[in-house]
Amino acid sequence: MPATPSPPRSGRLALPLVGAVLGAALSWVSSRGLIDDSYITLAYARNLAEHGHWGMTPGITSNAATSPLNVGLLALGFLLARPFAGVDGELALGVVTTLLVAVAAGCAGYVTRRAAISPAWAVAGLVVVLANPLLVSALGLEVVLLFTAMTALLAAGLAGRPVVFGVVAGLALLARLDTVVFIVVLALACHGVRRRLPSAVLACCVVALPWFAASWYWLGSAIPDTFVIKTNQKNFGPDRTYLRGLWTHYWPNTPVAVGVGVAGAAIGVLVLVVLVLLLVRRRDGVRAGLIGLGVAGALYFGVYSVLGVPPYQWYYVPPAAALSFVAVLGLGVLLRDRGRRVLTVGLSLAAVAGLGFSVPAAAFPLPWAYPPVFGNFATPAEYHAIGARVGRIVGDERVQAPGEIGELAYSCDCEIVDQFSDPAVLQPLIDERIANADPVLARLLTWNYARRDPGPAQPTPWVLRWRSAAVKPPQGVAQWTTTAGTWRTKDELVLFRAQDATP
Repeated sequence: MPATPSPPRSGRLALPLVGAVLGAALSWVSSRGLIDDSYITLAYARNLAEHGHWGMTPGITSNAATSPLNVGLLALGFLLARPFAGVDGELALGVVTTLLVAVAAGCAGYVTRRAAISPAWAVAGLVVVLANPLLVSALGLEVVLLFTAMTALLAAGLAGRPVVFGVVAGLALLARLDTVVFIVVLALACHGVRRRLPSAVLACCVVALPWFAASWYWLGSAIPDTFVIKTNQKNFGPDRTYLRGLWTHYWPNTPVAVGVGVAGAAIGVLVLVVLVLLLVRRRDGVRAGLIGLGVAGALYFGVYSVLGVPPYQWYYVPPAAALSFVAVLGLGVLLRDRGRRVLTVGLSLAAVAGLGFSVPAAAFPLPWAYPPVFGNFATPAEYHAIGARVGRIVGDERVQAPGEIGELAYSCDCEIVDQFSDPAVLQPLIDERIANADPVLARLLTWNYARRDPGPAQPTPWVLRWRSAAVKPPQGVAQWTTTAGTWRTKDELVLFRAQDATP
């Protein structure tokens, strides 16, 4: 592969600046339309920033934040946002997203320089990934962080920097444990890392192990409690698993969003096959790295399919992002070899123009009130108003969550409890998971929770419960009707005193 001249420093800064603009635009578009689970993360981050406390509610320590690194970065975002707009979770998220996309753009630019293709391909790849409705419908969770980790792993691997690769790998594990799939495959695909694998492994352990050890010792679990929560959930039904969920759960409600969301990955599979075939004839480090990223994305999908987890939209983002990125940059590499520069630029601009408008158009007006893929029981605005009112009513007393807890907890700033916020509520599910697991997993889970002490369950004087709007609740009880923008029919969220709640 011909070497490319190193661009001037100003040129290298151009792509991160473009990435920052894309990240800021994406943050603004989605700033009032985050899903409920995003507010679980924001609640953890706010408590960490304000009180140095690890938990979703101010008075209860819990360990149900899937991405410790995302929580930490968002907590830093809260601190950075405070002088400008108080403590604004959406602004904190915008700051973090902008910086992460800038880093991803810089890494993508390095890959294009190694591949001797136009940086326009990096911009096109960013837009294709960031405009994916599955990703934009899960902002606030670790989806952008995971994509940034993928690009950084690929860049470090192509650079032949095993220690840097290991550091990024450690951070990726703190972003989400299942990124181990990408770490292992990319480490084996990139020759410079593979031949010095012990250095990469050591660096990864130095970065990641201290958190897992501290989490096990002080929080009662090395891994987040969401592993038990999510692998036990059956509320989607037997026909709506991860493997089939895009078609059985999402397609009937949002076919355009699903079509756009999987299009890039589908093209990525085709490009991946061509890259594999051509690599047999011509060894190329860039091609090997892109193949590794694509294979890791496909393998990730396979692992989650075997686990049988529910079809949450953010679970589809890592494979979709990896394969979409391979689709764009892999196509750039293939066209480079054929010398079609005009087509290269044309396709890049087409991707930017077409996908840049596809997602915002799905949810006008801007910023949207809810994202393209959305299945919560109430819109973010409704939950925000309800949570604030609930906080004023219950004061310092506990209230049982109605099934979705994120924005209610964030906006009420009260002790609202369920499996995500109260270890005592979660404990029976942990015991059940251990009892029903195979012997090896049961032993691992038993060791993982060896230091767990959830304490006794505390009284919960208040209960939030959903009821059909057709059923009139008792008089004198606070109630709110939820309306537009969801897949659900109109329902009412009712606040009871616990002694008045009926089965």
